[in-house]
Amino acid sequence: MSEGMHASNRWTRRDFLKVAGAGAASAALGGGVLALPRNVLAGPTTINLNFSVWSYSVDTIQENIKRFEQAYNNRIKVRVTDFPWPQYRDTMIARFSGRSALHVLYNGGDWLPEFARAGWVVPLEDYLPTVRTNYAKKIAGFAVQDMTYNGKIYGLPYYADMTTFQYNDVLLKANGLKAPPATWEELTDQARFLQGKGIASPILFEFATNLPNTIDNFTAMVYGRGGDWFDANLDPVFDRPNSEFRQQLAWVAGAVKQRTAVVLPHETDVVKALNTGKHVYAVLWNYNLAEANNKAVSPRAGQFKIALMPGRTHETQGMCKFYNMTKYAVDQGKDTVDASLKFIEYFGGEHQGQYKIAKRWAVEKGLGFGQLPLYNDAEVRKSFGQWVDFDTLKQQASKARARRHPVWEGVFNEFARVQLVRAISGETSVDSAVGAMAAKAKELKAQFK
Repeated sequence: MSEGMHASNRWTRRDFLKVAGAGAASAALGGGVLALPRNVLAGPTTINLNFSVWSYSVDTIQENIKRFEQAYNNRIKVRVTDFPWPQYRDTMIARFSGRSALHVLYNGGDWLPEFARAGWVVPLEDYLPTVRTNYAKKIAGFAVQDMTYNGKIYGLPYYADMTTFQYNDVLLKANGLKAPPATWEELTDQARFLQGKGIASPILFEFATNLPNTIDNFTAMVYGRGGDWFDANLDPVFDRPNSEFRQQLAWVAGAVKQRTAVVLPHETDVVKALNTGKHVYAVLWNYNLAEANNKAVSPRAGQFKIALMPGRTHETQGMCKFYNMTKYAVDQGKDTVDASLKFIEYFGGEHQGQYKIAKRWAVEKGLGFGQLPLYNDAEVRKSFGQWVDFDTLKQQASKARARRHPVWEGVFNEFARVQLVRAISGETSVDSAVGAMAAKAKELKAQFK
């Protein structure tokens, strides 16, 4: 499933609905834990929840909601509303700002700083302590990172994925190479060797000025070298002399200039090009591998594999979309909070000792997951094993980390995408692009203090 295009980031109003009689619940937000019974609802009446999602497999979501409602004897009723992915963030901002009744929503690490700073969403661990004491150790580190803001965990995973290094194993071995490269420099050598075998441009990259995957793909490659964009204080480190960031940008620009690599504007274009048999390597979100190895649509299904991201550390970028509770739910009182917590735990955590919903998404839809126990689930392994080497996937997940997400990330990323593409295409120098991005990051950090 392609998570699609991230909308641009604009700062918004920070006010939020203050419901009459919500003083006790609001006090809980200030730092205390809201103590609630976990076995039954506190009140005698049915609790109604509103749940917002983007428009992916809504029928499955509805079925999952019915199962949840039945599990709680229809004492909790859930109404789901879906919105198109490209408009999702802006729609949520409009709903929050318009004081809409919203209790639970899909959130993501890229939106979390904005939504949390505005007071629209609350840390889940403040109301469900087992998020910290139990679940955190059972969730992939990159997913925990993406759900955390100011040291607090805000949700439980809906969907998690990584950017992976993908290659055509059949073409690789048919042309005399025994294994994929371990470093970017080794990839250069392999690509030149393959050019000598008649494969004109062995490497495919997905870069475009208007798509978020430009940042994702390049970040994953920088992580493979052990580098980063920012430090823990959100100050740029990518502009340091001889940084891993500079090294990788120069490497990609060199590969394009030497024609060992071709740049295409969208992941679907890359997958189609891989299926021509004229290219060997690509860096893409991992879900694309399921499409490439799907016998129903791919003429080269079964030929594609993943290897650890080339570089010194073999790290990559991971991300998590998650279930998050709103401040509106808190202001509605303890019964609504308790119902919301039950809903989030049923969907993103354990119910009767099983990750039922996360497992269903993985087995039936092939969605990536952040819940570590699912890596040892036989049905998940069998399902994923049809299109990916599961042990390599598990190993790469252990080396994945999430990006740091400044509240000004959206504005910065729009600017950075242009600079990256200009440097990769040779329109500007690596030093000029890096300098411009660093200046923009420092400007935005000062502006949003």
